[in-house]
Amino acid sequence: MLDYRMDTFLSLCETQSYTKTAEHLHLTQPSVTQHIKYLEHFYQCPLFHYDGKRVEMTEAGQYLRDKVILQRAQNVEIRKRLQTLQETAAFEIGITPSATFSFALPRLCAYANRESEPHIQIHVGNTRRLLKRMQSGMLDAIIMEGELPDMLVDSTELCRENIIAAASPELSEQLYGCSWGTLLKQPLIVLETGCGIRTLVQRHLSRSGISLYDFREVIEVDSFIVLKELLRQGRGIAFVLEPTIQQDRDENRLGCIYVDTLPMYGSLYFVTMRDRADNEQLWKIRDDLLRKPLSGELEDAAEKGI
Repeated sequence: MLDYRMDTFLSLCETQSYTKTAEHLHLTQPSVTQHIKYLEHFYQCPLFHYDGKRVEMTEAGQYLRDKVILQRAQNVEIRKRLQTLQETAAFEIGITPSATFSFALPRLCAYANRESEPHIQIHVGNTRRLLKRMQSGMLDAIIMEGELPDMLVDSTELCRENIIAAASPELSEQLYGCSWGTLLKQPLIVLETGCGIRTLVQRHLSRSGISLYDFREVIEVDSFIVLKELLRQGRGIAFVLEPTIQQDRDENRLGCIYVDTLPMYGSLYFVTMRDRADNEQLWKIRDDLLRKPLSGELEDAAEKGI
């Protein structure tokens, strides 16, 4: 078990504020200071340094944070495994909204329904929330798009998809082949901060010297269903992974805008915490996901996408 003072340490790493850490953990600020001083005395090295009022981790603090996050996830894994040794193996797997439109979803659903092990439970959320839940041990693996986190994880690329500009059929026809100057006059519909597709789009646009806020207006939503409905109503444009609107394009509910720019793409990854004891079983699920998808599975994914 981890020392309770590690909760204080991890919170301070995240908030970079003694005041916010005290509020978050319902402690007094002197108690937070005492916990950190105890750990620095125990490890015989400074874990934080101070730049004016800013609290920043030292190299030793960063190393300890990474080890504690890994150990915490492993402790949760061990406890879950001990509780289910006499039962069928079960895993909690997260998947991002964009990934639900890929071949990954029907294959995960097959695990959720079949009697042979391992069983899985599926949780949908944005990339940032899923990563935090995995680091805390609440999820065993995630399927995500976006920027991969640091060295705390093992990851495998499942596939690579094009990122396209999408709009209603009428607007996409009107804007087809337009310049960036014309496109920037449109409202841009984006998913909330923390979604992998948003991070990917920001990265690609920045290579062309463009920010999200260079568009006439930014409409932020927290649901892919809402994003697609706004597109269908002609309320703006959005950059999405191509499979997420494939069915809508086939049924002429949405269209694709061609813009003369560098190719944009995003990868889907299967991600777990590093050094898990049961990664061998998780790799079996990963290997199943790596099989070449069948056309029927892609159609199922489009119908089940969230």
